[in-house]
Amino acid sequence: MVSKKVDNQNIKYLIMKKFFKIIFAIVLIMVLGYSCADDTLQSVAEAPAEGQFLLTNSTSEIVLAKKNADKNIAVTLNWDNKSWYGIDTPLTYTLQIDKSDGVFVSPQEMAIASGNNISLTHADLNAQAFALELKPEVASKIKVRLKANLRYGAVPIYSNVSTLTITPYSTLILKYPMPTELYLQGDAVPSNWGTPVTDIQKMTQIDDHRFGLIVALTGGKSFAAISAASTWSDPAYVTMEANASPQTSGTFEPRGSSTNWGGTPIKSPASTGVYQVIFDFTTGTYSITPSVLMTSPAELYIIGDATTNGWNAPGTGQKFTKVDAHTFTLTTTLKAGKYAFLNANATWSTPAYLGKTDAEPLLGGNLTLNQAPNWAGTSITAPNPGNYTITVNFKSGTYVLKP
Repeated sequence: MVSKKVDNQNIKYLIMKKFFKIIFAIVLIMVLGYSCADDTLQSVAEAPAEGQFLLTNSTSEIVLAKKNADKNIAVTLNWDNKSWYGIDTPLTYTLQIDKSDGVFVSPQEMAIASGNNISLTHADLNAQAFALELKPEVASKIKVRLKANLRYGAVPIYSNVSTLTITPYSTLILKYPMPTELYLQGDAVPSNWGTPVTDIQKMTQIDDHRFGLIVALTGGKSFAAISAASTWSDPAYVTMEANASPQTSGTFEPRGSSTNWGGTPIKSPASTGVYQVIFDFTTGTYSITPSVLMTSPAELYIIGDATTNGWNAPGTGQKFTKVDAHTFTLTTTLKAGKYAFLNANATWSTPAYLGKTDAEPLLGGNLTLNQAPNWAGTSITAPNPGNYTITVNFKSGTYVLKP
């Protein structure tokens, strides 16, 4: 009986052992089968060959403008949205922007949410220009490229580098609000504190932040700026500095009922003569520099190798439009080179109107007469080639170019 019982136990053990072997074999086959199947699905991400990941731009010469800057598109950058790594997987794109002499060590970066293009408004590109410390109103070159990478920044690749020439606009912040009109009043000017103030003492608005006037000043006397011809204005523009001695520059403030009147008139230079007076409302400063009175010509033309007709007599499209008794304006195309202003459609005129110095700012400066016996001034250097509206004012002795 004992022997028969032992045999039965051995049989059960052998059956169970065989069963577990079968289960183990099934599991092993499934694991191996899954591994083989998984191996066939695995792929290795590889970066594309150089020159395949291409970035293109809609334009390369861009003059940025403040008007509707957040709506108007300055440039659109495009690229192919391919499986650059040889596999279909989500990619992260980043636009990188650097100066022309930069090597993208610390570029400005803009993340791109999706798609295969990015459009930058004038405001977008202007902000990037200022971040790169580019000068406003001056054409500068920048470099852009596209960076792509897998998740967590893995295997980054870079597109070709595209070069853009951009002219940023100024984001001037006025220190004091600009008045509608501005007059000089005081014993240094012909009115001698009398009213009404005559038109010869009315300043010209040069641009969006300055008033200017060429005027005869009596040496060692005083003047202030007022915004009405008939009476002392509220506010008036005076200096808070102690001006016991004649001045050629300084600071001014608007003083009136809301700021306490205070302050003193500005002291004129020691010598009686003709001066150019400039009030700058971005800095709250004034300047007084020697100048010459200029009578507005009947006509005005532009000439020079920066123009389409060179130094020959001005051609079609080089004649200014007379806006008022003192102001002329012209929209024209300028090339690299020099230019001057003439009062006749000829190869030269007397007088001609040139830059006061050889280092006038590219987008506007001061004029002087060029005529016997004082052949003063120098031909003006043109800014970056493009279309410009040029405004010349003979009352303030200034010219301004707007892209």
